[in-house]
Amino acid sequence: MNSFEINSVKFIVSFFLLAVISLNVQAGNTYEGYLLYNQTCYLCHGDSGKGDGPLANKIDADVTDLTDGSMMKDASDQRLFRLIQGTIKHGSGDTMPQWGLALAGPQIDSIVSYVRFLQRSKHALPGDPTVGAQVYIDRCVACHGRLGKGDGILTTVMKMNAADHTNSMEMNKHPNSQLIEIVTNGTPGKSLMPGWKDKLSKEEIDGVVSYIRLLSNYR
Repeated sequence: MNSFEINSVKFIVSFFLLAVISLNVQAGNTYEGYLLYNQTCYLCHGDSGKGDGPLANKIDADVTDLTDGSMMKDASDQRLFRLIQGTIKHGSGDTMPQWGLALAGPQIDSIVSYVRFLQRSKHALPGDPTVGAQVYIDRCVACHGRLGKGDGILTTVMKMNAADHTNSMEMNKHPNSQLIEIVTNGTPGKSLMPGWKDKLSKEEIDGVVSYIRLLSNYR
């Protein structure tokens, strides 16, 4: 292989890796976005994103209600990213921090994913997702997979149809009460989904349902 061919291969590999990284960044991580939001954005935008955080009345600007679809409908993911990053002006002027000075691009992408969850999910979080994350890792990944796609290691050795928790359209069809019931008591018939009422507390069940909500990608 000559130097031209070697350089061509290197270019193709580099391009492929950049494409993969770009796709991963675009997708974001809604659970990470939840964690970052609660470390940064909630002070102004509030726990629910309605603009009623503890600093909202202390700054000289109107804080955007992130759950208001009519206000956010013209904001593409790219524009929302840049607003958070601080590379374009926000309606509230200089009071909106330039989070790009403190957060990396993938972190901002994750916040965008969580903001889209606040806008598009039909269901509030019934519990603490940080409690649920550990439960999910300990109890659920064998069937549902680490990313929640329904491709856990048991699906390769047993006949099962584990739910894909990343499918936001499907997950939005099911109220919290139904998901809590399924986790608590399992599903009837030939389904292999077990009930966890004897293994998990109510706090843990509410938490894992909340974590499942954040596995969906609403972008």
